[in-house]
Amino acid sequence: MFEGWGEYFFMIGSSAAALIGLMFVVVTLTAGRERDQLERGKHLYTSPVVWQLGVVLVLSGGAIAPSMTPRFFGAVGGALSLLGIGMGLRSTIGIVRVPIVGPDDNLFDMVWYGVMPIIVYVGLAVASVLAFTQNEWAASAVAGALMGLMLVSIHAEWDLVTYLAPGSPPARETRKTKR
Repeated sequence: MFEGWGEYFFMIGSSAAALIGLMFVVVTLTAGRERDQLERGKHLYTSPVVWQLGVVLVLSGGAIAPSMTPRFFGAVGGALSLLGIGMGLRSTIGIVRVPIVGPDDNLFDMVWYGVMPIIVYVGLAVASVLAFTQNEWAASAVAGALMGLMLVSIHAEWDLVTYLAPGSPPARETRKTKR
């Protein structure tokens, strides 16, 4: 379906799969933390990142599958985009309603865990419509949207690791406890 893009989608899909594995390592860094905070964090932070990487993996695989039709790819991509927008809205609202970190970090988290993924999912929805209609720009649009989703996910994983890293209390907790 996306002639000439096979290596790109193979690379980005493989990278997403590796990053999903790293999320299991990130989750192990939560040992010893308060259970209520972990449950809220899982729903607002960790699960959406795994979802984003899963979307990249599934759509990358679909892009290189020899029997995939543009209409089916567009429909699946559109459905995943709508679900992703919903998850982004849930994260944004959840972070605003029940902040886990201090107010200085609340805006940062709302933008990077909610708003940015929503923006990328809107782009993916547009790319999916282009694929569905077999537009000549579909491959470039899908590639760009998946790369955007991958970069947002990498940023989120980095933020989670630096927040949860063992050895010393995270900067956010330190600021939070000083108040």
